[in-house]
Amino acid sequence: MVRIGYIIGSTAEGSLNQKLARLLVDQAPERAEMVHIPIRHLPLYHRDMDDDFPQVMADYKAQVAEVDGLLLVSPEHNQSFPAAVKNALDILTRPQGKNIIGGLPLGIAGASPGRFGTINGQSQLRQFLPPLGVKLMGSPVLAVHAAKETFTDDGADEQTTRRAASYMEAFTEFVAGHR
Repeated sequence: MVRIGYIIGSTAEGSLNQKLARLLVDQAPERAEMVHIPIRHLPLYHRDMDDDFPQVMADYKAQVAEVDGLLLVSPEHNQSFPAAVKNALDILTRPQGKNIIGGLPLGIAGASPGRFGTINGQSQLRQFLPPLGVKLMGSPVLAVHAAKETFTDDGADEQTTRRAASYMEAFTEFVAGHR
C-alpha cells in the first residue's frame, strides 16, 4: 500500500480541478491510499514567518511528511500555475533548511477549458520543481482540455476516465518505486 497525498491547486468551489481530483481518486488502484491535503486555508508565506512558523503551516507540512508521494492537481491561470500552488510549495520548503519535499515522488495533473488543457502551467511547474529536490514523474502527462461534457455528475467522459485510470496506475507505480 502506498499513501498518496493530493493537493488541489484551485481554491474555487466546484472547480474543474476538484472534479479531476475526485476522478483521479476514484480511478486510483486499490493499493493506493489517497489523502486530500487542503491548501485553501494557508496564509501567504513570507520570510518573517520563519522565526515563528505559524501552526497552520506546520500542520500542513506534517500532513505532507506523512505521505509516500504527492499529486498536484492544478489549474492554469493566465498560462501559468496559480499563486496558491506556488505558496503551498514554498511553505513545504521553509523555514530555510527545512525542505520536507526533497526526494518526494511528485506527479502533476490538471484540467482547463483552454484548448491545451494545463500544458503551459505544467511546463512551468516542471522547471520550478526539480530544484526543490522532488522526484518528478515525467510521463504520462495528464493535461485535460475540459469541455462542458468532460465532467459529469457521475465522474467524467469515457476517454478522460480511461486517461485518469492509466495516469493513476503509472503514478502509483512511480511512488512505489521510489519509497
